[in-house]
Amino acid sequence: MDINIFLLCFNESALLPHTVNHYKKYLPSCKITIYDNESTDNSVEIAKNLGCNVFSFSSNNIHDEDLQIELRNSIWKNCNSGWIIVADMDEFLCVTETELMKEMKLGTTILQIHGYDMIGESETIDLTDIDLQKINKYIKNHLEGKNLCFLREKIIDMNYGAGSHTCEPSGNLVYSSKVYINKHMSTLGLNFLINKQIKRYERNEKMRLKGWNIHYTQDIDKIKEMYKKSIDNCNIIV
Repeated sequence: MDINIFLLCFNESALLPHTVNHYKKYLPSCKITIYDNESTDNSVEIAKNLGCNVFSFSSNNIHDEDLQIELRNSIWKNCNSGWIIVADMDEFLCVTETELMKEMKLGTTILQIHGYDMIGESETIDLTDIDLQKINKYIKNHLEGKNLCFLREKIIDMNYGAGSHTCEPSGNLVYSSKVYINKHMSTLGLNFLINKQIKRYERNEKMRLKGWNIHYTQDIDKIKEMYKKSIDNCNIIV
């Protein structure tokens, strides 16, 4: 089965091995291509050592969502057939090869997906003290219910918007009757969250002027409040 996964990356050395291992576990036939935004950590080295194809793109050391929209809408178009997954590094789509085979037989061309923000309790920045696959606390997040997975030969364009939170696909559109889960691995521990929020805030001034990415903050008290609220209000996957 042809399964091509495209992941965007900037300084994801902590999360990258978990993401790649997730997809290789459930979709062992997949080919993973990482588009790296000139990471300054060892993300590229990790990705190559894990067998991923890596391409670099420049945004002048800022987060440029306009450029990323363009990439999400084009990087898969050299593929002629098979399933495509376009995701951020912190998005774990939960689907197996057996399920994709079944969906293909049913005539499905786009998976219907619901989003969960996964809540972890790591005490480190590098996530070495937790197993991400065993995290069972979550909060539903409709913004993470993205159309991340589609059948290439049936889809002409996805027309993703900012963050892929919206899209207007064109082609032969048949959505799956089964709803799959996108695990958004964002709130994995307080120290990890503080580090991520501050680093992303620093690169997002241009986007904030457009009203995008305004959820990022460098206020540590707000981040602590955000994390506590997530812990207090989370659900448990049974």
